[in-house]
Amino acid sequence: MPRLFNSRVKNKCSPCNGIYILLLCFIFLVMVMQLQRENLEKKDILVAPPPPRIFCIIVTYEYRHEHAGIHILRTWAKHCDHFVFVSDDIDHFLEPAVFLHLHSRWERIRAHLEYVQGYHIHKGDWFLYANDDNFVVVENLREMLSTYSPNELVYFGCKLRTPNGLVFMHQGSGIVFSRAALEAFVLEALPNSSICSPVKIDSEATEELGRCLTNVNVLAGDSRDEWRGHRFLPFEVDLHLGGQMNKSQDHHKYYLDHSYYPVIDLSFPVSMQFICSHLEHIMDIYNLYYFTYKVRIFGGHQEVEQNTEDQEGRVFWNKKVAQS
Repeated sequence: MPRLFNSRVKNKCSPCNGIYILLLCFIFLVMVMQLQRENLEKKDILVAPPPPRIFCIIVTYEYRHEHAGIHILRTWAKHCDHFVFVSDDIDHFLEPAVFLHLHSRWERIRAHLEYVQGYHIHKGDWFLYANDDNFVVVENLREMLSTYSPNELVYFGCKLRTPNGLVFMHQGSGIVFSRAALEAFVLEALPNSSICSPVKIDSEATEELGRCLTNVNVLAGDSRDEWRGHRFLPFEVDLHLGGQMNKSQDHHKYYLDHSYYPVIDLSFPVSMQFICSHLEHIMDIYNLYYFTYKVRIFGGHQEVEQNTEDQEGRVFWNKKVAQS
C-alpha cells in the first residue's frame, strides 16, 4: 500500500507560540530587573560607613579607684568600643596603665596621650580623654562624630579661650581627639619644645594642650548642636538645667571669663544630644545611667520645640511628650 505524505509545511510561528515567547521574555526581564535592584541594595549596604570607634581614656588615681573609678567601669565605660584607665597605681578590677612620679597635670596629659598613641592607636577612630568624675553618653558622642572623619585635624570639648585669643577645652568636661589630631600632637608637637612646652604645668595644662594643638594645625571644633545647645557641660547637669552659675565661685568665674561662646543670664542652653558633664557626687552616676539607658517612654513620642530670641541668639527647648 503506498505511503501518503502531506506536502504542506506546518506553520511553526503560530499565535500561541508567539504569546509563549513574549511571556518568557517578560519573565526574563523581570528577573533581570530584580537582580539589578538587589545588587544596588548590596552596593548601598557596602558603601555605608561603619560607626566611628570610640576609645575612652579614663583618668583616675589610687585613692579614687574604689570611690569613683569602679563606678565608671560599671556604667558608661562599657559603651566605649575600647577603654583604658590611667592611674598612679595598680588595681585588680580597673587594670589601669600605671604612670609613676608624674606630679603635674601637664606631665600626666602628655604621658597618657603618648602612651595611647603608641599602643592603642589602632583600636579607635576617636579618643575621648575623660576623668573619673565625668558622666558620658557615648552613643551621642558617636552620633556627633559620624559626620566627621578621623583623618581630620580636629578636636572637641567645652570650648574656651584666653584673653589673647588662644582656644582650648575645659579640663573637666572631656576632650575628644580625632586619630589624626592625636598623632599630630604626639609625633609633631611633643618632640618640638618651641611649639609645645616640656615644663611642668598644672593649672594651665589644657591651655598648653590647646597651644600645642594649634601649633600643629589642629582645629578646635564646635561641639554644639544645630540649635547651638551645648553637648559638653563644664559643671553638674542640675546646675545647667534650671540653675545659674555664681560669679562669686572661682570655678564659675573662670568659666564665665573664658567661655568661647556668649553666656546669657549666667546660664546656657543644654543640648538634647548631651554628651558629657561633671559629677559633684559620684553616686549620682547610677541615677543618670538609669534615666539615660534604662527608662523607656511608652504611648507617645518626643518632640523638640525651638524658640530663638531676636537679638540674644539664645535657644531654649521644651521637651514635649505628645499622646499618639
